[in-house]
Amino acid sequence: MPDSISVSEYLLMNKNVPPILLEISTKISWHELNTSADSEIVKIRRKVGEVRSEIHRMRGFVRFNSINDKILFGYMKPEHKIGRLVADIFARRFQKNMIILGNDHRVWASYYSDNSYKRYEDSRSLDEIIEKVKSLIESDNEVDIEKIWQVYYDSQYIKERENHRLFYKNMPKKHLKSTGNNIELKLNTRTLDEYIPSD
Repeated sequence: MPDSISVSEYLLMNKNVPPILLEISTKISWHELNTSADSEIVKIRRKVGEVRSEIHRMRGFVRFNSINDKILFGYMKPEHKIGRLVADIFARRFQKNMIILGNDHRVWASYYSDNSYKRYEDSRSLDEIIEKVKSLIESDNEVDIEKIWQVYYDSQYIKERENHRLFYKNMPKKHLKSTGNNIELKLNTRTLDEYIPSD
């Protein structure tokens, strides 16, 4: 499995790793990690899997708002130390856009252009950083992505097909909360008929 990040780098992102596993991880390849039955390597595989699955979830569940056409920000509260990597992934996807991800305790910003990264990490809250960025650029033409999503969900809502159990089976509350998706948590939305004025 070719991967640009080594096994030990993924393991370092895990929130709690014993030093012995870190030492072992520097000596193994991806092939050994995936095929070995050694108990220590199996532990490493599980911890790396936790990190990689959280990266995958964050990539799928993070929703962006925009300050202007070049700055996107989103809420993310990861369990592991993956903030910088996820910000870099989005920066590579949305080239020449500043990506700001964060929560109440930590913020990661990343910008990718012409094969080079510019990164920033801070221990302030996302709201603080966003307010500072807004004051620096003084933009009044903010697009509220959350309102757009709300209109979309309102228009797609069909009361007869409501199935909370299935929804939470496929979209666990834990993961929705960790990415700040409040709209998806509101299942009792209005129907499209409520937007159309009656004669």
